[in-house]
Amino acid sequence: MNTVPLYAGIDDTDSPHGMCTTYVGAVAIQRLQRLGCTLLDFPKLIRLNPCWPQKTRGNCAVAFLVSCPPDQVSEVKEIVLKTVEELAEKDDRTNPGVAFMSKKTPPEDLVTFAYRVVRDIVDLKEAESMANKLGIETHKFRAGNGVIGALAAIGHPLTNDFTYELVAYRTPKNRGKPRKVDPDSVKRMDKLTSPLTFDNLDPWTGEIRITPHTPCPVLYGIRGESPAVLKKAHQLVKTGEPIERVQIFKTNQGTDEHLVSAKIAEVSPLRSYSIEGEIASKPRIIAGGHVIVEICDSTGTIHCAAYEPTRIFRRVVKQLIPGDRVIVHGGVKQKPSLPLTLNLEKIEILELAKKTVKRNPKCPKCGKRMKSEGRGKGYVCKKCKERAPPTAATIEELSREIRVGKFEVPPRARRHLAKPLQRELAVKSIIEF
Repeated sequence: MNTVPLYAGIDDTDSPHGMCTTYVGAVAIQRLQRLGCTLLDFPKLIRLNPCWPQKTRGNCAVAFLVSCPPDQVSEVKEIVLKTVEELAEKDDRTNPGVAFMSKKTPPEDLVTFAYRVVRDIVDLKEAESMANKLGIETHKFRAGNGVIGALAAIGHPLTNDFTYELVAYRTPKNRGKPRKVDPDSVKRMDKLTSPLTFDNLDPWTGEIRITPHTPCPVLYGIRGESPAVLKKAHQLVKTGEPIERVQIFKTNQGTDEHLVSAKIAEVSPLRSYSIEGEIASKPRIIAGGHVIVEICDSTGTIHCAAYEPTRIFRRVVKQLIPGDRVIVHGGVKQKPSLPLTLNLEKIEILELAKKTVKRNPKCPKCGKRMKSEGRGKGYVCKKCKERAPPTAATIEELSREIRVGKFEVPPRARRHLAKPLQRELAVKSIIEF
């Protein structure tokens, strides 16, 4: 039978009150399969710029590629649009968008556009101009800002680095109620499948991280390196409530794709960066338990923040001293009342400065430390009355508790796009179960 490819992209169907764009995509896929369409690859889950001002929760868009008979294309589009209209949140802040492309491979201009949406700020006017240029059909609900993410999801190639996520969805009657996922089964799953799955739990608190805390349709989501390991992990998780459906997505989560290497002078708000520089100030703790430190390079200085939710990560930042060479990674939000600040996601310590302390000389008679007589006046022993010149002081190098290496915020504070050190450092191998 003669068939044609059709890409569909969907974005901005959720709100803080519920729904999830991945669920809308999963339902649309099932309805199209019932019609007789064939899903040609794993659907894509694309995380967009985490600093995006209008983002809803995790800021993800989805896209999927199906094949269908030419005479069914109009019906396929109608099913997707009706699914979005039916399931999307009815909220003033929710502005769904849908895009359709009748090609199997995204054109290069759309690929470039997709990466920009992950790393930069793109407005709806630019997105619609791109769609018109490439002949891509778009549909807007209310303001239709979701068209931006819908196009980006279609265009993203997921070829450089990518992961997968298996999402299990709840039945409608259980949404909004406490999730019934057995913590012990998640811990066992993590033990048996890590490092090929990641961010299942917080190693410092034991907190389960596969379950969201919002009233959305997601029961849990497991992230990993292959569909095979996710299927195995899914079998190991025990729940006390039924699962409506399961869908595996191919995704840019856990890849650091949002980060751009830059000099400090090139930094602007609402984007994420990797910056190499030198610690320029002693770390200080501000109200709320947040730790602030400044770094500098040849072009300027910028504040870096380790916020209270990063917990143990703050210990690393507090041990930094001026002169340490580092690479910092994180996003820059727009706060006009505050200096430009990079919110730390990871830090790589390249070189440690020497930490020294000036010691007063010891008395040659009693062996006790002598007292200073004032700046440039030398030292005296209060007991023996022995004196020593200013040059008698010694400089001692202190050991540093911190070490050269990479450090990251815990899973509870990690962005969806941030690449866990577990993925960077572990030897990756795809295990078939």
